Amino acid sequence: MTVSYPLADTGLARRIEAGTVVDLVTYAESARAGGIYPDAAVLRVGGGAALWFSESNVVNGSFGLGMNGPVEEEEVAALVAFFEERDASARVDVCPHADVSLRRWLAGYGFLATDFEMVLYQPLPAVSVADPAPGVEVRIARGAEERELWAQLEARGFRDESVSEADMTLARAISLRADALPFLGYLDGEPAGTGMLVLADGLALFNGDSTLPAHRGRGVQGSLLAERLRHASASGADLAVIEATPGGVSMRNQERAGFRVAYTRVTLERPLAR
Repeated sequence: MTVSYPLADTGLARRIEAGTVVDLVTYAESARAGGIYPDAAVLRVGGGAALWFSESNVVNGSFGLGMNGPVEEEEVAALVAFFEERDASARVDVCPHADVSLRRWLAGYGFLATDFEMVLYQPLPAVSVADPAPGVEVRIARGAEERELWAQLEARGFRDESVSEADMTLARAISLRADALPFLGYLDGEPAGTGMLVLADGLALFNGDSTLPAHRGRGVQGSLLAERLRHASASGADLAVIEATPGGVSMRNQERAGFRVAYTRVTLERPLAR
């Protein structure tokens, strides 16, 4: 059966970026209220949001700016000040559909390209979803004990077993989100991998993908993707969204599961003056 994908146009990008902003702001508010990141802060700016969780946190950054019109110089200045006040480099993830004024002001403030991220999507309900790989079982983590297991697996898989206390804090903050569904993957009965699903406003946002190094190449991540697609399809969501490092194993798994590239975000960063 042929799948009809919505055009990867500005309208689609606006919807995805808006959903990403809502998701990250909800995450920041949850982490602050739960005491995991008590100093987490959000600045609404340029039609998007800048977020700071803690010192050197990989989630610190800005998203969704310039998606609904021009960005003013004062807004970029406020964003830079927001991060400088927290002794952090200002960082902005820029969608290629953002208004050109954003890139011009960022260039004027000395922002440099430091990274890229692929944003992929597929319409729901999914037409074809693969069965779990042999020996793989996927289920939703229930209760505090399984959410703690999810956090440990996510951190260990993401960092190839070299886990710091900061990594565990970040993973726990994700696992404890009340609005998110944490999925656990088991291989031959042993905990092996993780995936997260957030459902909001018709969007199904996939994140938290991680597999322990010893269990890679056995279909754990593909099975976690498939089970979340089933769940998202049954929920009534109409669009699934996921992110990946360009050309990586995760991106190949996502494309096998039916995801297509919508656009590439570029991360622009302004070095902190010392």
